[in-house]
Amino acid sequence: MVKRVAVTANNTYQEIMSAVLNEPDQVLVVCHVSPDGDAVGAALSMAHFLEQAGKSFTVVNDDPVPSRYDFMPGVERFQRTDSVDRQFRTIVAVDCADLKRLGATTQLFADSHLLINIDHHETNNRYGHMNLVQAEASATCLVLYRMFHASGIAVDRNMAILLYTGILFDTGGFRYNNTTPEIHHAAADLLSRGFEPFMIADRVLESMTREQVELVRLGLSTLRIHDSGRIAYVVVSQELLRTSGASDDDTEVLLPYTRSLSGIEVGMLFRERPDGSVKVSLRSRDRVDVASIALRFGGGGHVRAAGCNLDGPIEQAVEHLVTAVAEAVTSAFS
Repeated sequence: MVKRVAVTANNTYQEIMSAVLNEPDQVLVVCHVSPDGDAVGAALSMAHFLEQAGKSFTVVNDDPVPSRYDFMPGVERFQRTDSVDRQFRTIVAVDCADLKRLGATTQLFADSHLLINIDHHETNNRYGHMNLVQAEASATCLVLYRMFHASGIAVDRNMAILLYTGILFDTGGFRYNNTTPEIHHAAADLLSRGFEPFMIADRVLESMTREQVELVRLGLSTLRIHDSGRIAYVVVSQELLRTSGASDDDTEVLLPYTRSLSGIEVGMLFRERPDGSVKVSLRSRDRVDVASIALRFGGGGHVRAAGCNLDGPIEQAVEHLVTAVAEAVTSAFS
């Protein structure tokens, strides 16, 4: 297979489907590192589609899937990157804005490969040889729902659970400003396959382990509010993680507390990695484009939800990013 040059325009649903279905060998399905509900749902939905079509596939991620997603059909299919010892000619990347966010999975790409990029992030740079990027879509699972629906693909109960989970996660339980009439129509259609939505909402949005509760208790002691009164952030060090007994995947439970404070425009979560680097999650309420801030630091995402990685030490990372966010807040409210 000849390696293609990336293009900026989207490919059609039919072109994407044909490229996947015409691969005679195994298809590799990947998503961004530290996978969330939309990434897991999209990857497993694609795997489920391939299985229905009689195609062989492998689903890979650098990181383990968080335990809150254990209920999702086929979650056991995820393999860790370092456990796979072959390369693939056709790769489907879902819910990933740029190649770097695929992590070490790129080592599994054959020299002559076809990379298909399916996503919904505004900052997606069309890194695929084929691209289906719909930035107005509320979730990558909605992009896949559209494609499957337009292509006449039967969506059974298991696939419906996967797609619904991704949509639920990326709309914050239908609370974020990316909740549209189309999203509700899609959710209603998926619910007609006969599963209980409260079960998914409970697992994905509400249930907390004892370790997570302890992490919240300790993490909130690090909560800081900027002098502007419009920025709040929490800082999770490796020591705090060890003390709480929680894992890195658990830290996202702290993020909503930052943006939910009255008067806060931007909430941030800083988490120290074992290697000393710092992962940052940003959320904004109404005015600040956090995706543009994240891009400046090599990250990306959405206008109201984005992330990036910074070099340590963590105190320096906090200072640099808070300064950048404060400038954006000042500009937005001037």
